[in-house]
Amino acid sequence: MFKEPAAKRAASLIRITRNRKVYLAVFYAADQTKCKVIHELEPQVVVEETERQLDRSKNVISHVGFSENWARQSGRVVCRDKS
Repeated sequence: MFKEPAAKRAASLIRITRNRKVYLAVFYAADQTKCKVIHELEPQVVVEETERQLDRSKNVISHVGFSENWARQSGRVVCRDKS
């Protein structure tokens, strides 16, 4: 994601806003082919967190990341492993 210039930042954020929903899937560490939980997030919520991370970044090009705790607080669970 581009922090700056503004035009590149806006283009980067379109990668999020062009979607109707964003999903964060969490897999088991011991079996990375098995899904533990899937969180559904609104794109605008993801954009807000992305912008917060970009604003704090020292780099022009940055990676952004989303924790399971953040997803739990910001979205809703749509699938959870029952085992």
